[in-house]
Amino acid sequence: MHMSNWLEEAESRKSLEGENANSEDSKKFKKKAIKENYEANKLLYDKFLDHLESLAKRVNDLPMEYRDSFGKINFRHKNSKLDNHLFYLSSSRRILKRRWKGILPYSKKDSFKYIRVGYFTISREMGMMDLELKEKKMRRTRIQDNKDKKRSRSKKSKNNRNKDYVFRIKMDILKDDTCMELIDWLAFKKEMEDISFVQL
Repeated sequence: MHMSNWLEEAESRKSLEGENANSEDSKKFKKKAIKENYEANKLLYDKFLDHLESLAKRVNDLPMEYRDSFGKINFRHKNSKLDNHLFYLSSSRRILKRRWKGILPYSKKDSFKYIRVGYFTISREMGMMDLELKEKKMRRTRIQDNKDKKRSRSKKSKNNRNKDYVFRIKMDILKDDTCMELIDWLAFKKEMEDISFVQL
């Protein structure tokens, strides 16, 4: 008859408790470092985000003819467990593409949705901020629920394209030109690879 080994169970529990404690200590250390970084560089970071928000509002106030391809640029603040002053901007556009087979096009067109998102946070490293740029391309298809209803869904295909890059950059290099480059990218006027600090 097999009996549970209370010693091994106790040691295992102790190990797990130690890992949890280390995890909490690490989280507290990161939050402390982020707080100190923000307090030391608050003016730089806030000015950068304020300028980005101002540019996004100016774009959104344009007549629709100037932003027909992407609609609006969304600017949001989001709470985070690390209190790292997370903000993000996003935009999207839809494009119809004709299917091709050899040199002859199919009569059917595919609908693609492009999504672009930029996340901005205070880094735990002094004087730095973290920036994540994401780009997703999805093919959308119509699926029939019944005779009266149709709905769209995104479908995985070889045409889908995803990009996700994280950068850690010095806050003292954040200039008005940097903000404009990011707005150009969100407005689909510039590719990610053309942003000055992007090293792909």
